[in-house]
Amino acid sequence: MSKPGSEVYHLPVMAAEVVGRLVTDPEGAYLDLTAGGGGHLKALAEVLSVRARLYGVDKDPAAVTWVAKALAGFPQFKKIIKSSFGDIASTVREFDDERFAGILLDLGLSSRQIDDRSRGFSFQGDGPLDMRFDPSAGQSAADLVNALDGDALAEIFKNYGEEKLAKRIAGKIVRERQKEMIRTTGQLSDIVSGVVKPPHQTKSLARVFQALRIAVNGELEQLQRVLPAAVELLTPGGRLAVIAYHSLEDRTVKRFFREGEKGCTCPPRLPQCVCGKTPTLRLVTRKPVVPTKNEIERNSRARSARLRVAEKV
Repeated sequence: MSKPGSEVYHLPVMAAEVVGRLVTDPEGAYLDLTAGGGGHLKALAEVLSVRARLYGVDKDPAAVTWVAKALAGFPQFKKIIKSSFGDIASTVREFDDERFAGILLDLGLSSRQIDDRSRGFSFQGDGPLDMRFDPSAGQSAADLVNALDGDALAEIFKNYGEEKLAKRIAGKIVRERQKEMIRTTGQLSDIVSGVVKPPHQTKSLARVFQALRIAVNGELEQLQRVLPAAVELLTPGGRLAVIAYHSLEDRTVKRFFREGEKGCTCPPRLPQCVCGKTPTLRLVTRKPVVPTKNEIERNSRARSARLRVAEKV
């Protein structure tokens, strides 16, 4: 019997590793905060009881439409909502369940988003310089590139992309936009390539595009908001799984999990705890889980993925 929604939207990263570490209650409620193509939700449906409940959230309206169709044939699938994952504390009121045995946060882009030139996420091909997960809301990457001063652009490239030539690239952008507004990914790629010489061009392009995408969508701010909110929504013994793709995300998740495991926030110099805070999390993964060699061969975009899982105590 063929599964519903078999057409590929995006290959879910480390699906088996996520399911194996996230599921503790086969009849529980599970929430994917970045549903994308629904691949992780389908992988969960294949191992969960028909009495389990699956929910999804995604900021991209195209993904919401896709998942609603792709998961319609699975009895566990209940609902997907268009929303930012950082707003889950209020969004959850639209679900029948408000506590979950497992919550997943996959911070990567879908292949469909990357390959669609009209979305502006990739420097490999020319298209509008957009980068918004929700194309109907907020400022685009073009808005930022043409409006921010050189110092502000350099800060974005340095802080969100860890780009060493951030100031030089920002300065070049400011000079070029005085001649012509920067509206396409091709224009931005040419500017970066004019500053960074081979063999470092590709990495710098990736860093600059990553940095702009993070800034446009407020990704790190959203991540900092969603982590405590997600833990609050877990049932005791429920698990939170996060897949990160660059060091800024992974460090944020690692620090949050370790602080939750420690509990106490007293300065180390104090002989004993006076804050009274107790651990809220137990680390399921001491070190991040990474894709297998076989998965990377099948899906090269998975190569930088890092999975961390923690359990609510």
